[in-house]
Amino acid sequence: MAKDLLGYWDYVKAAFHWKVDIPWLGKMPLNKVMLAGLVILGFINPGFWLLGAAAEAGFLLLVAGNDRFQNLVKATRLQASAENWAERQAAMLTALDGRSQERYRRLLETGAAVLHSSGPLAGKDTAGDLRAGSLNQLHWMFLKLLVSQGRIRDILAQTSKQDLEREIDDLTQRLAREDPASAVARSVQGTLDIQKRRLGNILQAESSLQVIEAELDRIEKHVTLLREEALVTSDPAQLSDRLDGVMESLQGTSKWMAENNELFGSLEEVGMPPTLIDRALRDKEQE
Repeated sequence: MAKDLLGYWDYVKAAFHWKVDIPWLGKMPLNKVMLAGLVILGFINPGFWLLGAAAEAGFLLLVAGNDRFQNLVKATRLQASAENWAERQAAMLTALDGRSQERYRRLLETGAAVLHSSGPLAGKDTAGDLRAGSLNQLHWMFLKLLVSQGRIRDILAQTSKQDLEREIDDLTQRLAREDPASAVARSVQGTLDIQKRRLGNILQAESSLQVIEAELDRIEKHVTLLREEALVTSDPAQLSDRLDGVMESLQGTSKWMAENNELFGSLEEVGMPPTLIDRALRDKEQE
């Protein structure tokens, strides 16, 4: 994504703040320490200020333009992103009930088995492999659906549809007995409108719950089918083609999730994590 691209000034800032691991002292921002030293020396001899400014400018320009340093900065950002996503994933899983957690882990293991059966990944770079990337999208979509399913169930558990329907009937009958021009009638009508809207929300939530369960089941069956096909043929190209077909068939799911953003809340505000399946794949390869 565009926001993940690093510009030259990002590398300049990284070089300025870069910390070096020093034995017994830990990570120290040597550039800042030396710069502070030159500033102090400048009070004795102002020439040190000019020397410090020139040295700092040369250091930043040299380091920020170095390919190895840029790759190091990128790797550090990716590692931080992966750690952040590991925390997010753990928090999302913790919010799920036991059955949903097991359901997700089972899908993760099946996805890892698909990649394992299709042969080694190029350079062992799971995140950069197209097959892993496609499966990653499936798992991310599955996890968001599970979290949303749990939220909807919690909402439905707090409200009884039968009680609302009964209250709406009572309010409707009471309204029929009241003088339409009276203040009581206006109050009852307002309450009736509110309860009807609440009932409408519940009906919509129940409908969304059915859609989510159907999509969860479809993703599970897709991944299971991929696992079975990977056992028959380990051709990576064929698996990639099948994954492309699966992702294309799930475009409707992605569109529905985008159109019902209120069900997914902040989940739709963040992009897909670098990899969800990486750990499961490593565990599979160690067996």
